[in-house]
Amino acid sequence: MTTKPMIPVAVDDPPYTDENGVFYPETDGEPLPDGFEQESVFLQVMPVLRTYFKSRREAIVSGDTFMYYEQGNPQVRIAPDCYVALGVTDEAILPYNSYLTWHVGKVPDFALEIASRGTARQDLEDKRELYAEIGIGEYWRYDATPDSAYYGEPLVGEQLVDGRYVRLPVQHAPDGQVQGHSPVLALDLCWQAGRLLFFSPATGEYLRDLDEAEDAREQAEVDRRRESVARQQAEDALQLSESARERAEAEAAQLREQVRRLRGEM
Repeated sequence: MTTKPMIPVAVDDPPYTDENGVFYPETDGEPLPDGFEQESVFLQVMPVLRTYFKSRREAIVSGDTFMYYEQGNPQVRIAPDCYVALGVTDEAILPYNSYLTWHVGKVPDFALEIASRGTARQDLEDKRELYAEIGIGEYWRYDATPDSAYYGEPLVGEQLVDGRYVRLPVQHAPDGQVQGHSPVLALDLCWQAGRLLFFSPATGEYLRDLDEAEDAREQAEVDRRRESVARQQAEDALQLSESARERAEAEAAQLREQVRRLRGEM
């Protein structure tokens, strides 16, 4: 099963050709379908996962880039909204600016599709079949709409077993949260009031997105300044206390001296 051919960009000097001189375009020259509808989720998810895998050199987190899976056939390709490939470095991707599975040596381990009006049916049918066919280990689908208008359910994770996708368990909480565990990511994916959150069972905490990380940074800066002011005030108070003690000791010494003089006079 293959996806519909896409029109490559006409260029005079294709920069991304393989060793056989085959050109694999990095774009089809058209805007991404339903890009604005998916953009907010995409911009939230990608930085979270990239930060999570930042300490692992051999891990690629990308999305909305072409993945070619038939060598010599640049017309057959797919573009996951988000994918994670473990055991892969940037050097395997950069020469072609696209994911060439035969050059990388494997397909991604994880793929996530974000629901939209124009891509929902393809995500549920064609892409699902293709991802299973080429061997992507986990396939997740996320629908941000409150009533799951596009996928019919808010969050679904599937694991490839003997060439077929089998659903991973998801839990539905009374407050509406839906949560499932990704063995590939070692994270829980959570649908919470239309947001996609990632929870780390190892730390017992949710991963922060860019806004939350910035809020935390600003709050940390506010706390640092408050601590600095409080420390300075404490130092000033200590200094005043020390000065007062020194004055009191000086006054006491003067009084003792006066008493000695008076006794001497008497």
